[in-house]
Amino acid sequence: MIIAISIDKEDNLDQPVSENFGRSQWFCLYNTDTKIVRFIENIAGAAKQNAGIKTINFLLELNVDIVVSGRFGTIATVLLREKNIQIIIPQKTKILSEIINQLKNQKL
Repeated sequence: MIIAISIDKEDNLDQPVSENFGRSQWFCLYNTDTKIVRFIENIAGAAKQNAGIKTINFLLELNVDIVVSGRFGTIATVLLREKNIQIIIPQKTKILSEIINQLKNQKL
């Protein structure tokens, strides 16, 4: 299973989860099967319009199953649910490394 976590900086496990799904600058992809963590730039985040929709299409190409972010827009929420991609919004601000550790222990 591939989990995409929205973040604003590349290659930094000590940063908080981004508060904005569609406009996040990066995603940390965590593969629960291989335990591999990789960072990928959100090429759709700078779009002038429909950043959330473009971000969803980008993540679909990466076969993402779950998305973690601080906030999702209404349209993005509807489309993610239609595509059977689970949405997780942490109850409090979390650091990327904390989320990955919880995923490794399956306690998210």
